[in-house]
Amino acid sequence: MHSYPGQCPVCHRKTHFISDSDWLRDNLRCEHCQSIPRERAFAVCLDRYAPNWRDLALHECSPADRSISARMRRDCEGYIGSQFFDTVPRGQMHDGFRSEDLEAMTFADASLDLHCHLDVLEHVNHPDRCFAEMARTLKPGGRMIFTTPYYPEKLETQRRAAYGPNGERFLLFSAEFHGNPISDEGALVTFHYGVNFPDLIRLWAPDCVVEMVTLTNPDIGVLGSYRDVFIVTKRGV
Repeated sequence: MHSYPGQCPVCHRKTHFISDSDWLRDNLRCEHCQSIPRERAFAVCLDRYAPNWRDLALHECSPADRSISARMRRDCEGYIGSQFFDTVPRGQMHDGFRSEDLEAMTFADASLDLHCHLDVLEHVNHPDRCFAEMARTLKPGGRMIFTTPYYPEKLETQRRAAYGPNGERFLLFSAEFHGNPISDEGALVTFHYGVNFPDLIRLWAPDCVVEMVTLTNPDIGVLGSYRDVFIVTKRGV
């Protein structure tokens, strides 16, 4: 059993962060809002890098129905949540979410202040297109704030799987799936991002500056593996 007293940066309550497993990444939960470490790390960076986020045009890709996603949806008037719906035309609404493909979004150029997502980019087929699209749709000075598993033991980013033109799957390694808020099947992992990931982002979005924040703080319940937060800022004012 792991238990740490502190204050949660998601629900802003005094709490205990508790896990009955040594795998803290998915199990060290706030006893009040049930947030987990990467969500709390993201919340800290959101408040630090975009303190006025409640007043901005904020797009969140693949939000959950809880934790920091629920807080952004509730508190930000300009919030737009999107999901990848196979059967819904891009740009249309479905079940309260906009149908979007991060690789080919329908948002206008320079129309958004923030792109936010938690553990999405390890599931996309073409991350270069995702970053080009996020950069295109951000206003000058806008930011991408996101989490995705980062593997410092891998010098090179590794493609694990790919999708063909008709959605067929091609596995290069054993299949790995993560949770998916709109599918019980889960989401196939297509990439393990390695040490060269920030350099790749700069190639894919050359007008942007890349920062990586790794927090370690039991007082806010940010411990365990894969808790890095990436902040990518589009140049300009």
